[in-house]
Amino acid sequence: MSQSDERMAELRELFFESAQELLQALNDEALKLEKRPGDAEIVRSIRRIVHTLKGDAAACGYRELSEVAHELEDALALESSIGHKMLAEVAFSAADLFAAMLAAYRKPGKLPSRDPLRKLVKKLAEEPGTKTRGRKKTTVTAKALGWTEYEKLAVQKAQAEGRFVYHVHAQIDPHCAMPIAGRQLVQNALSGIGDILATRPDAGSPTASKHVEFLLATEKAAEAVSAKCQIPTIVASVKLDVLPGEIAAGRTSKKTAQASESEPVAEPEISAAATIVADDHETPPEGVSQPHPTMAENILRVDAERIDSVLNLVGELIIGKSMLTQALNEFTKFYPKDTLRGKFADAMAFQARVLNDLQRSVMKIRMVPVEQLFRRFPRIVRDVARQCNREVELVVSGQDTDLDKSILDAIAEPLTHLVRNAISHGLESSEERQKCGKPAKGVLSLRAYHQGNQVIVEVRDDGRGMDAARIRAKAVELGLVTVEDAARLNEAESLEFILRPGFSTAEEVTEVSGRGVGMDVVQSVLHRLKGTVHIETHPGQGTTFRLKLPLTLAIIKALLFRVEQRLYAIPLNSVVEIARTLQGEVHQVDHYEILQLRNQVLPLVRLGRPPAEGPERALAKLFVLVISLGERKFGLIVDGLEGEEELVIKALDDHAVSTDLVSGASILGDGRVVLILNLSAIVEHFTRLRPAAAGQVNSGLLLSQADKVRLGYAATGGHA
Repeated sequence: MSQSDERMAELRELFFESAQELLQALNDEALKLEKRPGDAEIVRSIRRIVHTLKGDAAACGYRELSEVAHELEDALALESSIGHKMLAEVAFSAADLFAAMLAAYRKPGKLPSRDPLRKLVKKLAEEPGTKTRGRKKTTVTAKALGWTEYEKLAVQKAQAEGRFVYHVHAQIDPHCAMPIAGRQLVQNALSGIGDILATRPDAGSPTASKHVEFLLATEKAAEAVSAKCQIPTIVASVKLDVLPGEIAAGRTSKKTAQASESEPVAEPEISAAATIVADDHETPPEGVSQPHPTMAENILRVDAERIDSVLNLVGELIIGKSMLTQALNEFTKFYPKDTLRGKFADAMAFQARVLNDLQRSVMKIRMVPVEQLFRRFPRIVRDVARQCNREVELVVSGQDTDLDKSILDAIAEPLTHLVRNAISHGLESSEERQKCGKPAKGVLSLRAYHQGNQVIVEVRDDGRGMDAARIRAKAVELGLVTVEDAARLNEAESLEFILRPGFSTAEEVTEVSGRGVGMDVVQSVLHRLKGTVHIETHPGQGTTFRLKLPLTLAIIKALLFRVEQRLYAIPLNSVVEIARTLQGEVHQVDHYEILQLRNQVLPLVRLGRPPAEGPERALAKLFVLVISLGERKFGLIVDGLEGEEELVIKALDDHAVSTDLVSGASILGDGRVVLILNLSAIVEHFTRLRPAAAGQVNSGLLLSQADKVRLGYAATGGHA
């Protein structure tokens, strides 16, 4: 790959990242415009977003996207477009088309049709009495370089803040193989030292490949700005002037002698069109957003795979720490009075402290605010509400809550299903709500917050709630449970049926819901993430889905225990307490084992085989790990405890283990393999067994011999 190809690939990757942010901003502004139609400032903001997207797409060679953006920008420049009732719809349609085109560019495929959007734009442009703002004198300023009213206000603001504003003129090298990409590289270089207030000419202009001019606001000296622009094989020459004083509407600027080269450059003439804009009462308020927002200098974009690689190395260091700790314990056992033991212990303590700090730092890099996920839901709620003929208000809180990036990406689909179902199933129509004495507009809440070592994400609606009896009847109808078993289910157990594949109480299938495919995605993803989902409902008042998620999937504090001489682990934050009891205290009800613990009945799951029959069976001692799973508690019967350990989770593929009862594995300091159990899958496996088969739950929860061999038990002598 040539140097120019590498630069273009880098440029396009940067474009895809920034384009996603621009599309999200376009959706946000369209939502605002739908609520406040006719707001000129919102329309200007949409124009700036589309203009930036147009220029960036043209610089990367994506001509089709640039052309559509240009057509939309022209339509937004029409006077009649500001108050047009369909303008928000045009913006939404544009955002969807741009997203589809970006997906086609990124994974080479067929571009979507641009005709629907073009028809909307044409309809917008053909309104009676339409004219372009400032059209009277645009012929004069088309040839001369002119700054718009927005750009002049941005200059005034930058100068008021005490920054220099430079007019930078960069001549593109005529031998440059990719002048459009070179232009973008110059822009990127200047963005690193200040704010670009304006760019001329547009990327699609015939002269764009010959030269480019910027208005740059920065605190740097002229020499630093000039040096930043000197890109070999890209820029032939650079000239710059510092703008003196303020640029007022209708007043030409003076020439300045200060330039990066000996030859001074004339200050650009103020365009007459800018004065027309001011006369049309479209001057943005103080603090108008700049057309080319730039990132802060201290923010660095890093690919997630690089962070994962560093985290994997930290995990290996933690395993190494465990190995050293094991070696030190053995050394202490054989040489308890050796003077080196204290030095080793001090060195180990120092290393452990530094390693813990390193681990926390890397984990923080992986953590991102939930706001990155929540901000996509206003558009989703708006579209689904229109499909279902509902009036919905979205309330979002806890956007600053941090969560592991991989978990955040994984819960995007489950949250989308929950939000769509809340609107289509949970919330009533306006007429129904008013009959029930509720406000016509339903409220859907998204909330995130920390709880111990977990993050809770709630989806709550104030709709009709769910009927547990109706859900049980549907479960019996689908053959998921017998009539006798259904009668014994409590409300929480009944509600869990809605998370089963193919289960739906909807009487008709719509585009939004009713097929029973979606809620099972919530359950499966939460199982994979070692999280839980709890449903709380009140008929006539609403329903809450509460997702409990681990902060991270990479490194966990775990409790190690033995079952039949094999080593297992579970996340420590799931353990409420550890109890000791006797086999005689364990009772059977409907073939299920239970334990009365402080006047509370605790269902038990036995991971091993029960003690052999005999006179001493009732006196056999048991360890019971009390586990909290959602709002329920279970007891795990184990043979013995090994202690706490910090484990680095190693994912297992389907070829390594054929059961979903294990979510991962880890390696201890002495080389032993420990399996990390999937508590959600174990409890679900236990509760789904029919009473007649409950007595065989023990054999059902043990791994097959083939699984043990695949996981390396034979190699470790059967100790793990």
